[in-house]
Amino acid sequence: MQSMIDAISELYKSWRGKEPERLEVLPQSGSERRYFRLHEKNKTIIATYGANIKENETFIYFSNHFQKKDLPVANILAVNNDISTYLQEDFGDVSLLKILEAEGFTNTVYFLFKKSLEALANLQTQGDDGLNYHFCLTNIEFGKQAIMADLLYFKYYFLDALRKPYDKQKLIDDF
Repeated sequence: MQSMIDAISELYKSWRGKEPERLEVLPQSGSERRYFRLHEKNKTIIATYGANIKENETFIYFSNHFQKKDLPVANILAVNNDISTYLQEDFGDVSLLKILEAEGFTNTVYFLFKKSLEALANLQTQGDDGLNYHFCLTNIEFGKQAIMADLLYFKYYFLDALRKPYDKQKLIDDF
């Protein structure tokens, strides 16, 4: 962990010219990447450390491509020389799942869910133009295997996280 923090501090210092005021370790989520929130006076930055350089290159390429199209993705602010660490804008820690857990199935949550799906569809249709799919980490084409992987990811990390009853066999049949 200390080597990650050292790499992040070094990158931040080379980008900003000073040390961050505070470094907060964020919980690990759906990948092996580690996230940190760096605190400045009135702002925070997200630092990411990932040992999988190809995955980092893919993420950085996609982020930069979508950013150029004015799509809602975090701006990449700095990348270290070995591409193991990068800094990006911080959009905060509010997520649709957190709102759903706090409010339940309300009209507000439904509106936010609908807005999120519209933004995702927009990202996929506008983001496609000029995208070099050879930067994809696993599959250049989104075929049956990739679709099933995403559907199962949705099941495990969203539906199961809600801890609400649902018919698992019907869901698998739908998949």
